[in-house]
Amino acid sequence: MLLLNNLGALAVLWLAIPMVRAGHFDGVGLAVILLLALSSFEAVQALPLAANHWDKSMAAARELQAVAAARPAVAPPADPQPMPTNPHLAIRGLSFTYPGAQRPAIQELSLDLARGERVAIVGPSGAGKTTLVWLLARFWDCPPGTILLGGQDIRAYAPEDARAALAIVSQHTHLFNATIRENLLLARPTASQAEMEAACRQAHLHDFIRGLPEGYDTWIGEQGVRLSSGERQRLALARAVLQEAPILVLDEATANLDALTGEAVWMALTGVMRDRSTLVITHRLTGLEDMDEIIVLRDGRVAERGRHAELLARGGLYTRMWSQQEILQ
Repeated sequence: MLLLNNLGALAVLWLAIPMVRAGHFDGVGLAVILLLALSSFEAVQALPLAANHWDKSMAAARELQAVAAARPAVAPPADPQPMPTNPHLAIRGLSFTYPGAQRPAIQELSLDLARGERVAIVGPSGAGKTTLVWLLARFWDCPPGTILLGGQDIRAYAPEDARAALAIVSQHTHLFNATIRENLLLARPTASQAEMEAACRQAHLHDFIRGLPEGYDTWIGEQGVRLSSGERQRLALARAVLQEAPILVLDEATANLDALTGEAVWMALTGVMRDRSTLVITHRLTGLEDMDEIIVLRDGRVAERGRHAELLARGGLYTRMWSQQEILQ
C-alpha cells in the first residue's frame, strides 16, 4: 500500500506538471490534485488489514456458532420443582466418570450438610474434589448416585435454580473489566448500597474500598488486575455473601495466595461461615480444626472421615498430609 501510494503520487505529478506549464491550471490546483490522490489511498488503506483478519474472524464465528448450537450437558426437567427455603444438602453413593476417562473421578461418595454445618473435603491433587463442585453446580449429570437438596433429587430442579442455592468461591474467580459495584451486583442486581457495604464488611473489604478515590465506582481492570490477589479473593467472597445462597462452597479459595494473605482471607471466610452451611474443598489443612466433619479423598474414594483431632490420632493419610504441610511451613 505504501508503494502504491507513492507511485500514485508520482503518476499524478508526472501527468499534472505539464498541464500546469501549459497554463491549464495553476500550482495551487496541482497541490489539491496531489492531496486528493494521497487521501484516496488513505480511504482504502485498512482493507489489506481487514483481509488479513478475515480468516481469524471467520474461525471465531464458527466457534461461537458451535457453542450456541451445542446441547447442554444437563437437560432441565419437564416439570421443575420449586426450591425449598432452606435446602439441606445430602449426597448418597455418588460416582462420576468423565466422558472418555478410564477411571471414575468420584466413587461412592456420601455426605450430609445440614443447615449451619461445616464439612471439609481434602485430598491430594486429582482426588476428585473439584469434580464434586461441578456436579453440585449442575455442569454434569450425576448417575449413579444422588445429590439431594431439601430432600429432593437435584435433577428435579431447574439447573439455574439449583445453582442459585450455591454461592461458590473458587481459586479462579472471574472478575469483569468494570467497577467494584458492577462486579458485586452480578450476585444480586437489586442489592442496595447498604447491602453491598454489609457484604464487603463481612469480607473485610469495605475499609479498603472506602479508601479508594472513587470508592465502589473504582474501575478494577480485566480480571481485577488493579487489585492484589487477596483483594480479588475478598471481592469474590463479598459477592458470594451478597448472593445470600444458603450453601457456601469454598473451592480452594486460598490456594493461590501467600501465607499471610491466605490467613487474612481465611479469617474473613470464617466470619461468613457462621451464617450458612459450608462445604470447604481444599488441599490446605489450615483452619480445619472447627469443621464438623472432614472427608479425606484419595483417587475419588473416601479414605478417611472424622473430625480434625480424630483423624490426626489415626495416623493415616490425613496425618501424613498434615505432617507434610507442617514441614513446608
